Amino acid sequence: MKNDLFIGGIMGMLGFKKLAAFLFVVAISFLITDLIAFEGKPQKNGDSLFKTKVLRVSSVIDLAFSNSVTKLDLLLEWSDKVEPVLINTVAYEIESIYEGKPLAVIATKGKSFAPVDGTNSLPLVVNLPYLKRNLAETFLIKGKIKSIVPVGFEQIEFGSLSKLVAGQKEQPLQLKKGFSCSLKKVVVGTAKISFGIEAEMEAQGPDFDTSQNWAVLNQLKLVNNKTRKEWPADGYLVEMMENRTAVITYHFLLKDKIVGDFSDWALVYKAVTGMKYQDIPFQFDTVPIP
Repeated sequence: MKNDLFIGGIMGMLGFKKLAAFLFVVAISFLITDLIAFEGKPQKNGDSLFKTKVLRVSSVIDLAFSNSVTKLDLLLEWSDKVEPVLINTVAYEIESIYEGKPLAVIATKGKSFAPVDGTNSLPLVVNLPYLKRNLAETFLIKGKIKSIVPVGFEQIEFGSLSKLVAGQKEQPLQLKKGFSCSLKKVVVGTAKISFGIEAEMEAQGPDFDTSQNWAVLNQLKLVNNKTRKEWPADGYLVEMMENRTAVITYHFLLKDKIVGDFSDWALVYKAVTGMKYQDIPFQFDTVPIP
């Protein structure tokens, strides 16, 4: 009797282990990925400021459920000559063709992103129905990515640094095509000099919320009149940010700086004049199937 119970217990344990092993295999199968590196040719996209490429094509196979997909990992890159304030990397108007038939996109993954200094690329993902190598070994995919980019930039000169620190705390509003700005405060300390700038764009183009910080594209700098050397602000603090109006305090740190005569330096503000929507098209005609 005891032997029967022992054998039954062993059988039960084996059954449990088999079940656990099966579930483990199912779980692993969901993560099995066939990778193919595929460097796409740069997409000229009209002005050559943006390009896209396929970084990876993979198949995620789910043996337990009908959730298998073929996934494309794309990369969007842009030139230093363009400064996007927002790129929505959830692609839209996507078309894909396999064996002469259109494919329905299952999902796209990405995010709306306001780039920071040094960022010049963003990833995006497109999931398609699971593709097998049958009559065709490649497929076509194309679509668009929406971005917001500056219309242009203008510069305003606020005058000599020596005059500004001598007591001219505020300057009147200065108007340029597409925007206006004014110098609201000058704070002189032993370690730094700070300037408060209020800037406003015309009421045209896209609307912005507080997370879409267009004013970070603006730049306050000191320019040496003799050597033409430029001294960009060492840091800034966004005091207020609304749809098209911003108040920012810029800091110039004096420590370890050889400034010389303040009269040799002029304060210059470079500001964006406006924003516009721009579609970034992409197309790959022969994407290999894993």
